[in-house]
Amino acid sequence: MKKILSLLLILSISTLYAQNYRVIKVDGDIVYKKDDNPLQKGSSFKAGEQFLFKSKNARAALILPGKGRFILKPDNSNLAFAKANLAPAMSNMSSRSGALVNRVDLENYFSGNYVILNKVKLQISESIFPMNDNQFFYVSYMYRGERIDKLLSHEKDILILEKKELLKIDGIPIDGSEISEMKLKYMNRKENNGRVTISSFTPIFPDLKQLKEEVQIVLDGFSQNSKEDKIKEVLMFINEFYGKYDKDDVLLWLDSEFTF
Repeated sequence: MKKILSLLLILSISTLYAQNYRVIKVDGDIVYKKDDNPLQKGSSFKAGEQFLFKSKNARAALILPGKGRFILKPDNSNLAFAKANLAPAMSNMSSRSGALVNRVDLENYFSGNYVILNKVKLQISESIFPMNDNQFFYVSYMYRGERIDKLLSHEKDILILEKKELLKIDGIPIDGSEISEMKLKYMNRKENNGRVTISSFTPIFPDLKQLKEEVQIVLDGFSQNSKEDKIKEVLMFINEFYGKYDKDDVLLWLDSEFTF
């Protein structure tokens, strides 16, 4: 009888935990209304919990095991009186397929928040943007009052953006969080005025240790799902809370950090 009661207790605790929302990531300042303690990554709470949003655009990524991902956000724009509003997480994501064949493709791809984990490789149409010693891409950004121009490497028609090279000045690593904007540019030395700015974007270099912790929470919440479903959920989370990404860059990182 004691063994049966113990088993029932374990099952009850497991069921209770499964009914709790677990926090994947918090953007901004969100606190529990009951005690003003901050909502934190990895914590759990029951449905019906009340929160106060103390910073503009504050939100949190949540997961309800067996049910899916949700977004916790204020239900109006007046933060002083904002109540918690739960909404299902988005189910679509940005992804690239095939070569970038023209300038419009590049402008659209490098816009808004763009995530770089380690190394991004993009196939560029050679007929539009050939890459060689006289024709090449580079990025330009401001760092502590100084403009930095970084030549981008390539392999034939493959353009490469590598985090460790982008975040290095005179051989010294720099903090990517201090870069608010990058401009993608193209130089054609064979033409007069051959320098053109393609687009501007916000580079996002996530803290990989923090991202790993967040992704682990997502994977735990979908532990019964297939590998394909798990990866899809991770990609959607990254897209929604960080920005656009290169799928191959993310998949290589996932394979190096997790066992599915």
